[in-house]
Amino acid sequence: MLYVEPIYRPPSEAGSLLIQATIGCASAAQGHCYFCGSWLIDRQIPAKKFKVRPAKDVMQDLDEALEQTGPGVRRIFLLDSNAMIMRAGQLEKISNHAYTLFPALERVSVYACANDILRKSDEDLKRIRQSGISLLYIGLESGSEAILEMHNKGVTAEDTVRACSRAVEAGFEISITVILGLGGRKQSLAHARDTGSILSRIRPHYLGALTLMVVPGLPVEEWISRGEFELLSQEEIIDELEVVLEHLETDREIVFRTNHASNYLPLGGTLPRDKARLLKIIRDARKRRVPLRPEHMRGL
Repeated sequence: MLYVEPIYRPPSEAGSLLIQATIGCASAAQGHCYFCGSWLIDRQIPAKKFKVRPAKDVMQDLDEALEQTGPGVRRIFLLDSNAMIMRAGQLEKISNHAYTLFPALERVSVYACANDILRKSDEDLKRIRQSGISLLYIGLESGSEAILEMHNKGVTAEDTVRACSRAVEAGFEISITVILGLGGRKQSLAHARDTGSILSRIRPHYLGALTLMVVPGLPVEEWISRGEFELLSQEEIIDELEVVLEHLETDREIVFRTNHASNYLPLGGTLPRDKARLLKIIRDARKRRVPLRPEHMRGL
């Protein structure tokens, strides 16, 4: 089985069988996101050159996985950063093969960029969904168009809204990621308000918040050294999280987590039911009634 390090997967896929369908991130070929260090080995050397693996090679890895793990696999996550870029026919073959090999399989999931979805027809999206790929992880990062442009995201918040709408219409579940602190101190309030507002329009099935961590060699590090970007303190990150939740209104249940290792305050609940409880925990944390994760224990 082929694995090209480093490998990144969502926290919720910790127990899943990881299968390398693509290598690297397609966005890095056109210019990487300035906050993301997954494309670097060190300050100068790119970690991975983007490549789509042939479907037959991916299916061969699934065959090898069956020999190593047995048929009891329940979840599969297709690496790398945006395997949804593959053609519908490729994804369909891979997913169908996975369900044939593993009778207990409940879910196949992938990272997806908004553009991966928007480039596909409604028919292609339905084909992919019907093959058994059911959950798409999408990085919104921020609801602020200015912040997304500043970080060279390559898609707008409106692109993500449209992509999620089409994906949900095709039957997918959506897991959205946002990054606290992404706008720095200067744009913190706009970042939080706009993110909460955009999330209210997307209404994802799952929502995870991370906190910005500065990776050496990335533009954010340079901005900080030049005094152009100020990192938020623990208290300011907590404030930002509060504003995001205050501006998030939904009539669809959203499973919400801040359990990523980058966060100061791990939270979990279901919106809108637990919104008041979560806001109370945040406000108690600001008063130091709830312990925060110390800086040395944070990580990517």
